Amino acid sequence: MRKPLLDNQALYCYHNEAMRDYFEQYKFAGDYYLRKVFQAEFQQFIRQKYPQRKWKYCIIPVDHQTMVSERGFNQVKGLTANLKTEQWLVMDDDRHQVKQSHKNRVERMQTQQPFILQSPAKVKNQFVVLIDDIYTTGRTLYHAQDLLLKAGAAEIRSVTLAR
Repeated sequence: MRKPLLDNQALYCYHNEAMRDYFEQYKFAGDYYLRKVFQAEFQQFIRQKYPQRKWKYCIIPVDHQTMVSERGFNQVKGLTANLKTEQWLVMDDDRHQVKQSHKNRVERMQTQQPFILQSPAKVKNQFVVLIDDIYTTGRTLYHAQDLLLKAGAAEIRSVTLAR
């Protein structure tokens, strides 16, 4: 069975020097204040793209909990601080030993499912928007999509700051 393509919308292109420098400072040097550079625009984009209509999109930030202990914050939650989000997906620390940024493309594509679904019953028939900071290979978002579809989500899309 072929997996459905993930409809991802990104605000910016990651493959330019300015955006790479931003993420280097924000994520890897731990400059949490830099979340404010894109936070309002990112959240406004999500609200406009996925307004609450007769059906409600559940906004789920991709969990990067293992990074909190290292850098002191979750970079995705920093970008979505003023949005109502659901924390249904959590990273299984036993399965997620090596950061994606330390892997090449082939290694990323071979990554096993890193997530655990916290509330499977709540996912059934939901319209979900996954939120992440960077879409590189898409492997992290596809893992999240796979788990949510297996739990019965009706539709899954994603938004990233950069791709």
